[in-house]
Amino acid sequence: MKFSIGNGGQLSLEYILSSMIVIMVISLISVPILLATMDYSGDVIDAVNSKGELSKVTDAIDYCYASGKGSRRTVYLDLNQNLNLHLYNNGKTGICSVTLNLSDNSREMTGFFDYPYLNENIHLSKGINKVIVEWNEESDRIEVKKSI
Repeated sequence: MKFSIGNGGQLSLEYILSSMIVIMVISLISVPILLATMDYSGDVIDAVNSKGELSKVTDAIDYCYASGKGSRRTVYLDLNQNLNLHLYNNGKTGICSVTLNLSDNSREMTGFFDYPYLNENIHLSKGINKVIVEWNEESDRIEVKKSI
């Protein structure tokens, strides 16, 4: 009885090498795409989170404006990055804005409120921030301040 191995070993080695090359090419193409996608999805999460937190502030200002003197609203903002909250007006309506630092550029997020007389700049830290919107009985204007 005579056994012949033939070219079976060579075929297995060629198959393994060609499979490794295909896996390397796929990984070289897909890893950068995956990393870019992760950056962009992180940016979207930051933008949506900031817009929601901005909406909490504008809703609190509108609540105090509608309720009149003696009203107060406390909001807790959970932020993914340090932000500067700008409250200003265009003569008719109030504007609340923050500038986000995204992976490829900066983007300004804005919200609007009815009270037209605010002009504040408040620095908010990453994490939980307590912001108090208040219209005191003795005051003629609404105040927005960060509480420690």
